[in-house]
Amino acid sequence: ITSEITTGRRKQEETMLGADQAQNGETIQEVEGEPESEQPKTGKKVVDFLTCRGFPLSIFFIVGNEFCERFSYYGMRAVLVLYLTFYLHFDEDTSTSLYHTFIVFCYATPLLGAIIADSLLGKFKTIFILSIVYVVGNVTLMLSAIPPALNCSETAYRVMTFGGLALIALGTGGIKPCVSAFGGDQFQDHQKHLLSKFFSVFYFSINAGSVISTLLTPVLRGDINCFGPESCPATANDNSTNRTASKCGGEDCYALSFGVPAALMIISLFVFLGGSRLYTKHKPPGGKNIFFMFVGCIATATKNWLLKKGRRKGVKFIHHACPTYPVEFANDVWAVLRVLVIFLPLPVFWSLFDQQGSRWTLQATRMNGDVGAIHIKPDQMQALNPILILVFIPFFEVVVYPILNKLHLLRRPLQRMVCGMLLAGLAFMVAGFIQLKVQGTGYHPPIGGEARVTFTNLLTDSRVMVEIDDRTFNIGPDQSTMWIGRSNMTHSMMFTADNPIYGNLSEDTTFEDQSLGHVLIGLDELSQQLDLVSLPGRYNVTEDEATVRVINGVVGLTGEIDVQLYNPSDCEDEDTQFAANGLGFGQYEIFENVSVAEYSFVINATAEAEGAKSVCGDREMVAGGVYSVIVTRSNSSFRVNVVKSSEPDSVSLLLQIPMYVLITAGEIMFSITGLEFAYSQAPASMKSICQAAWLLTVCFGNIIDAAVTQSQIIENQAGEFFFFASLMGLMAIILAIMSLFYKYVPVPQARKSKVNRSTDEETMAFVDSSPGNYDTSVKTDISEL
Repeated sequence: ITSEITTGRRKQEETMLGADQAQNGETIQEVEGEPESEQPKTGKKVVDFLTCRGFPLSIFFIVGNEFCERFSYYGMRAVLVLYLTFYLHFDEDTSTSLYHTFIVFCYATPLLGAIIADSLLGKFKTIFILSIVYVVGNVTLMLSAIPPALNCSETAYRVMTFGGLALIALGTGGIKPCVSAFGGDQFQDHQKHLLSKFFSVFYFSINAGSVISTLLTPVLRGDINCFGPESCPATANDNSTNRTASKCGGEDCYALSFGVPAALMIISLFVFLGGSRLYTKHKPPGGKNIFFMFVGCIATATKNWLLKKGRRKGVKFIHHACPTYPVEFANDVWAVLRVLVIFLPLPVFWSLFDQQGSRWTLQATRMNGDVGAIHIKPDQMQALNPILILVFIPFFEVVVYPILNKLHLLRRPLQRMVCGMLLAGLAFMVAGFIQLKVQGTGYHPPIGGEARVTFTNLLTDSRVMVEIDDRTFNIGPDQSTMWIGRSNMTHSMMFTADNPIYGNLSEDTTFEDQSLGHVLIGLDELSQQLDLVSLPGRYNVTEDEATVRVINGVVGLTGEIDVQLYNPSDCEDEDTQFAANGLGFGQYEIFENVSVAEYSFVINATAEAEGAKSVCGDREMVAGGVYSVIVTRSNSSFRVNVVKSSEPDSVSLLLQIPMYVLITAGEIMFSITGLEFAYSQAPASMKSICQAAWLLTVCFGNIIDAAVTQSQIIENQAGEFFFFASLMGLMAIILAIMSLFYKYVPVPQARKSKVNRSTDEETMAFVDSSPGNYDTSVKTDISEL
């Protein structure tokens, strides 16, 4: 099955790793400790029987290493934007920019890793050294989320976070071009037919690590409380006792959600070292690096062309680099430049694709993840992408592409890439419309001239009939009813209890304009007749947080009560998120900017009310909601009644599924096809250049994201989604026009190069970056061309 997934039922006997050397007739470089005769320098014979079903045993260590490393990377990345927003107090635009800046460095450093591996250290040492850097980065990031242990300021935590992310970017990017190539090095000539299966399993390990970690780390973040509310780094200008629950997300365990990926990266390092004695380790080829030669050829041609040295009509620009560089090499550079021109519109696709972990995740925080008894966390939605990839690849290979071929549609690579870009743009159109719906369900205060009043019956043994103007409604014991009417005018109210001993009560009152008032119906302590407590209702409500008013509604209580709000809602000895202390009957305390979460309420009475027992109740606070937490008493026990004064209609998180379906289908048509296009159209000696350029399109795409979000030129989030959709459509049109003028290199001329049909850029390997077998002794003058 895994072979079908990534190869499309095609036997690929020549892969990215071995095709170039095999096609060029190059000999295998000398192996560290193992000459070409397979006799190590120590004189010991190579143990050829260390195989499993024909596969070298060493590749199992490499696959295990890749699984752990991808688990670490995607698990950390899944919660990163929430960590930056709710823990380090960055606003959403800044958090998004920082997130994409991190990805920029992750995809810029592979070029550095390839150069180090091919010119200095070799693949094994490069992977080993940069994996240590990777581990240090993970541990540093984990430590930045453990405030009680370090007791540092917010600035110190930010510095630690950025330092950790920088090391992670260097580590993951540096080893990216080396691991899959190092795996290919383990196969001897008689095992080359197994390479395609190896890359299938290798790619499966990538997606398995991604899926598991993206599902697991949000659970570790949201369902486990590590340090309580004091786990927030204090800001320089924030001394509020409620800052933790309002902005920090102190109830979230970021230390654990970063710590588990750090542990997996440490395991990855030891797994890699475990196969050290089994590895085939090629020495770096030495000599000039192909990347430097490529840049040098273009620089020399530009210099000579500008200085008019040997400029001739009808001579290609690149040939002005001759005779400094061989003609064949210059021709290969020119072929690569043709491909790189096609790459110009491609970064925009990645600018949309990588917003799954930033803007789409932040959108999900404002949506309702409850599906029956299951609660989906916003950062878990990212797991849909790798899951859908594993489903879509065989579906496209077996169903979609054969149908398109029969209809003579989308048969060329650039046509399929254009279609993939359009699908990505459509995904962002859907995201924009969902965002409009999300924004439309935020907190809406009463309109001008209107007031909303909640009536709560505090009696435990009697219903109360309320007559207000021309409306009549009955409220059961411990029940509430909302009334909406005109503000700034006198309303006549009549309250009648079913129990005749409580009598009735009439009162005229005026409600403030656009208020959310609350009227408590209780008993007078002395007369035991109906009594009212009216509470004002003006709030500063934000669309992504809740507002909570804690009210003492215990009738006949002579003392005061203390109310603590805990998270998570287990009523254990956790640190208090909020505390309303010393509330007498009818008194209240308002908490604004309450983080969206499920809270428990613990009530304790002072000495004057001894005999009352503590109580634990729980209720989830929804973004944009206004709640009244009313404490009552039945016999000797307290009770908690949570009343919704205003709760928005929450948009289901399942509405994001079409977005992920479209973006993943676009990835299949764009990424797989684009990778094959880049590889097949490049000369054999220049395939590493094209793979590096492909990774750099991801880098530049995230630069676009960081620039757009940080500039804040588009204030409305829905408008930003529509902007990116339009930009994607424009780039698709440009690529479609460019494809009309592009002349494909026939497969024989491209030396029949094939690429492992992987949708994820992680399996893209930099081929041997040595200059190849150009005859540099032949000096061709430009006049001869």
